[in-house]
Amino acid sequence: MCVQKHIEFVPTEDYSAVIIMRTSNAFSLVLGTVLQVVLFTAPSSTTATPTYAPLVAGNTDFALNLFAQLAGTNDENIFFSPYSISACFGMVYDGARGETALQMAGTFGLSTNPAEVGPEFGALQAELSAQQGPDGIDLSVANGLWAQTNFPFLPAFLDNASTNYDATVQQVDFIANASQITDQINDWVADKTDGMIPDLLPPGALSPLTRLALVDAIYFNGGWQSTFNTNATQIAPFFVSPNQFVYAPLMQQAEVVGYYEDNILQAIELPYTNSSIAMVVLLPRTNGPAAITPAELSAALDGLAPQPVDVMLPKFNLDLTIDLVPILENMGMVDAFLPGAADFSGIDGGGDLSIGTASHEAVVEVNETGTVAAGATVIILPVAVAPTLFLANHSFVFLIRDTNSANILFMGRVADPTGGIASRVSTARPSIQTTGGIFGINNHQFGFAVVSTNATLVVEACTNFPNGAWFPLQTLKPINGSAYFSEPLPPNSPSRFYRVHSQ
Repeated sequence: MCVQKHIEFVPTEDYSAVIIMRTSNAFSLVLGTVLQVVLFTAPSSTTATPTYAPLVAGNTDFALNLFAQLAGTNDENIFFSPYSISACFGMVYDGARGETALQMAGTFGLSTNPAEVGPEFGALQAELSAQQGPDGIDLSVANGLWAQTNFPFLPAFLDNASTNYDATVQQVDFIANASQITDQINDWVADKTDGMIPDLLPPGALSPLTRLALVDAIYFNGGWQSTFNTNATQIAPFFVSPNQFVYAPLMQQAEVVGYYEDNILQAIELPYTNSSIAMVVLLPRTNGPAAITPAELSAALDGLAPQPVDVMLPKFNLDLTIDLVPILENMGMVDAFLPGAADFSGIDGGGDLSIGTASHEAVVEVNETGTVAAGATVIILPVAVAPTLFLANHSFVFLIRDTNSANILFMGRVADPTGGIASRVSTARPSIQTTGGIFGINNHQFGFAVVSTNATLVVEACTNFPNGAWFPLQTLKPINGSAYFSEPLPPNSPSRFYRVHSQ
């Protein structure tokens, strides 16, 4: 799984998130799974089309596509900040070129001209910052770049980050101080998110090969325009499936709010005090895993109108960490993560950079007084270094020694690693002379050799050929015209089908 979840409902028990809405005086309850929590920014009051309008449209499409990717893997709770992810990748996109840039533009709904994207993000960030007020919400967006000292970053790339994204640029030495810089970035994110995300980067996330780390952090703290009465909160059933339910703490209020309904869903808009920020809750009429199309979302947002509504909404805490790399690859952004294929020459003028890590964490707490939410995204670009191959597939000598005294404790030679231990097992490994074609591998087989003159190969697998979906497994770089791929499979595993093609 590429998603790690921690889901906790107030006060102590674990529940799946739920919306329960009462729409009649007969206290009839309609229950369903929470589909999405949207922090919706109203457009500028000016009649002119805002500079950031194309960016917002693209970010909405990206949000729905990413939601579909996450929802397709399970029926559990989901929470993320599409804006934080898009803003962080927007900074990287400024340095993308060629096919890498086209794939990123398609995935994030960005202009195919990277020079247009920075000013759009700058205008949108200014609009969001204008929502702040002494008696209103707290909404802040922060961006930071940690750049390897003496690395040849292009001034235009760094200027775009500082000018359009208001990013702080810090020169650091990953080669000597990767661990300390990890702590520094985590402390920066914790400060920008009021402690809600204290450990965005795990130990070892940065290495001496890291040349650039980009981070976006967003923090929101808003009180409801109409608060819920804590005395009215009650424990009530919430259906996790058509035939199963748990008990959840549900807040209640009767208020005039934005409301929309059709034969597919109901929607409400709960505004936060002294701002144009609101939470939009979308409630499918069917009891099961929720989904929404762009057309349904557009109809709901356009159709919201003031109406008296009796609302029951759960208190909940969500904390979700997402590995973005496999998800973005599934969405069509592939080259950016492949050394040799990635083109970020707009960052350093060369071709040695690719995205090694991209992850996102988002946290939200909803209670009777309002909402506190935070999100952070980190992108790490290492320099590509071709590894030295050490393939011990023939007789070798080994020793065990004390490195302090240099004293040899044990020494030996391995001429046959199976000798005297177990009978030898011969496993078929077909040799693929040219790339292309499909190869079925039974579960007692685990690998194959590739002979090819291509510089980079991609191995893909399918478990239900010909009707199943292909998914990438590994990138191979042949050495002297050959490479080897291995994937151990447990006993009785379904057969794999593999294909290899040039990158």
